[in-house]
Amino acid sequence: MRLKQVSLSAAISVVAGLTTAVVGLTGPAALADSTASLPLAHYAHMVADPAHQHLFFSQGAGSAGILVTDLSGTPVTTITDEQGATGLALSADGSTLYAALADGDAVAAVDTATLTESTRYPTGTGSAPVSVAVAGGKVWYGYETADGKGAIGSVDASGTVSTPSLSHWAVPPLLAAGGGVLAAEEPLNSLSHVATFDVSSGTATAKADTDVYGGTATGLQITGDGATVLLGATEQPALETYRTPDLSRANPAPYYTGGVGPGSLAIDTDGTIAAASTAGLYVYVDGKLAENHVTFPAGTTVAPDGLTWGGDGATLYAVTRDSSGAYGLDVLGSAKLTDTTLALDPPQYAVPTQQFTFTGTLATRGILPAGAALQVTRDGEPLPDTTVGADGTFAVSDTRQNAGTYTYQVSYAGDTTHRPATADLKVYVARLSTAIAAPEIDSASPHSVVIKGTLTSELNLGSFPQGTTIDVSRIDEDTQETVQLPSVTVDPATEEFTVTDAPEAAGWFTYHLSYAGDATHEPSVDEPSLTVSAYAPALTLKAPATATRATALSFTGKLGDAPYPAGETVTVTRTDAAHTTAPATWTAPVAADGTVTVKDTPAVGGANTYTVSYPGDAAHKAATASAIVQVSRATSTVTVTTDKSTYAYGATATVTAHLGTTYNGRTVSVYATPAGGRKTLLKTGTVDSKGNLKATYKPTRSTVYTASFGGDYRYAPATATHSAATQVKIAERLGGYYTSTTYSGVTYRVYHHTVQPQVVGVVTPDKSGQCMKFQAQEYYSGGWHTIGTSSCFSMAPNSTGVTHLALTHAVNQRFRVRTEYVHSSKDTSNADTWGGWLYLTVRN
Repeated sequence: MRLKQVSLSAAISVVAGLTTAVVGLTGPAALADSTASLPLAHYAHMVADPAHQHLFFSQGAGSAGILVTDLSGTPVTTITDEQGATGLALSADGSTLYAALADGDAVAAVDTATLTESTRYPTGTGSAPVSVAVAGGKVWYGYETADGKGAIGSVDASGTVSTPSLSHWAVPPLLAAGGGVLAAEEPLNSLSHVATFDVSSGTATAKADTDVYGGTATGLQITGDGATVLLGATEQPALETYRTPDLSRANPAPYYTGGVGPGSLAIDTDGTIAAASTAGLYVYVDGKLAENHVTFPAGTTVAPDGLTWGGDGATLYAVTRDSSGAYGLDVLGSAKLTDTTLALDPPQYAVPTQQFTFTGTLATRGILPAGAALQVTRDGEPLPDTTVGADGTFAVSDTRQNAGTYTYQVSYAGDTTHRPATADLKVYVARLSTAIAAPEIDSASPHSVVIKGTLTSELNLGSFPQGTTIDVSRIDEDTQETVQLPSVTVDPATEEFTVTDAPEAAGWFTYHLSYAGDATHEPSVDEPSLTVSAYAPALTLKAPATATRATALSFTGKLGDAPYPAGETVTVTRTDAAHTTAPATWTAPVAADGTVTVKDTPAVGGANTYTVSYPGDAAHKAATASAIVQVSRATSTVTVTTDKSTYAYGATATVTAHLGTTYNGRTVSVYATPAGGRKTLLKTGTVDSKGNLKATYKPTRSTVYTASFGGDYRYAPATATHSAATQVKIAERLGGYYTSTTYSGVTYRVYHHTVQPQVVGVVTPDKSGQCMKFQAQEYYSGGWHTIGTSSCFSMAPNSTGVTHLALTHAVNQRFRVRTEYVHSSKDTSNADTWGGWLYLTVRN
């Protein structure tokens, strides 16, 4: 006989921080008492007979006998000549085993004491019964009818076989009984057709008949009180439950079986439910609370309809099949005993002389044993017990004076419903390492060195006590002289400290920072080095914004980081319009407090830039600052004019700039800015003896002309502007004439009297959408007289306007016509413009 162990879970080891956490498991006894190999080629059903200490195994259609083993799975005998034994059921008194013979067309009755067939009840040729159930003093069986459908038959105590009409079945139904209720099931795609009957009187009375969640059921059971049907099918993700009176969903509804459908289930007399799927075996003792979850070796699963309880209130039998197809029997003697697990969490840290606490959790799939005592030892020595809280948590506190490794063990003894559990935890008690972290140099100059640092502990654990200090010394790396400085105190709230020092000179220094440590913390050292440089003083000037030319001015400056030795000076330079490359230069004294006074009498107007430069000394770096003073200048006059106020499109404009009195600058610049365009320089030059500078420009738009004088030593810059309008260019033509003639040297277009002359005007630049007018005149009484002026024509996108003349009494008369561009308020770029006259006459 082959034996194997089935364990509930495995040990878990976790390393965290300063300790090792261990999850403790139940006691050393395996959940399965044993597993025996079964000499089965196939498997159909199992029944336990605790009174005779036997288990019966059927193998379904194609088999010839029923295997009998003892309660450990050791074969006892095979009941032969049981053709195709499939469904099995014990009589109420346990004296008879009923077997549905799928190949024998009968229900066999086997004496459980002698293990021999005592009676055989034929069910009809081709009936092939597949399931049996005992209830209401009868044996009920599911079989196949002559027309290939399914039905339910019964055998009473007298041996009479009857076939009552109990619903309609497409295939022989699977049967189950309990509490005077018979249930039948057949697959219906992903559903199941289920019917329930009251058979307590021996006569079947229908209770419910409907389709429910199911599939091909491999487990169908009724609770002992007859109130609930349990249906296991691999097509469903859980074990489904229904009320027998109406087959509505029961409460609790589905039982979780790992997210996959159960292939087997069993109900014990106390209501404990066992359900197996490919995810393992689940045991439910109280409602939907899963007491245990048993997993099997990889490739091994519980066979369909492979569970049964042993009748002793404890033992569960499971037929399993491994990856090779071999069948075995797992005997689970304590399936109802709830697993417990102890998990220990390490303390945040553990240091000598300070109390530390580690926590833990007692977990179980059942009801927590709140208030239970847990035994605690340290290195085998007992410590006070701790108590499990309502949420399963507990805590253990201890103090160690010396560093070292200590092993703590927490044990739960178990009780009548829970297995024991034990867990170990190694706690490493040690002083915390420390570090003087990343000193920050706030300042490093003669007489002012400030270093800020932080004293940190390992993992930022273990606060430093009030009064913790850092020893400080300064080493001059040039002379190797060491100076002991006062110790500094660490702020216990922020763990920060500040070192202040006042070296007498610049140089390269190393500061030795050391922490001596305490009972909780290791010592640490750091040696930041720095270079102390001379001061970089700030130089500020308070100069006036404006000053009067040729008048004395005075302003002050201030060098920071005083004092300054006697005799120090600054260099003052002045840059102005007369000194752009060779500034005026002089010196000014520096007072002890760093004050500087600058005096000057500026002769040149405009921006005068004063630059004050300090060359530096042994304790100070060089410094420079500048200030700009605007020195007054006289007002200059400049004007600009054009030779016309309005210009034809593309005509040449003559622009004249005139400059009045100045000192040493006679240069003027002339610019043109066409409407909507850029400002363009036309000419820069020296004005003539009359103060004039002329420039020319061909405008296409109304233009603003600007004359600009840049100023000189004594006269300020000046600017003047002047605007001149510009007309558009108008191109005109007549259309529709048939010849031309001449009057007094003027060309006339000749029109037939039936034609309305066409007048076309084109404007440059583009004025699309703007206004164009047409004016017509007639010659009579020795002169031209206006006969009509049109309203505005909106010019087309090509800047074109078109009209036709409607002339009356026109034969042999002379006419002329012209166009006018009329600018709108939105068009300021060109002025109104008349086009030239076009001449015409009319003939018959």
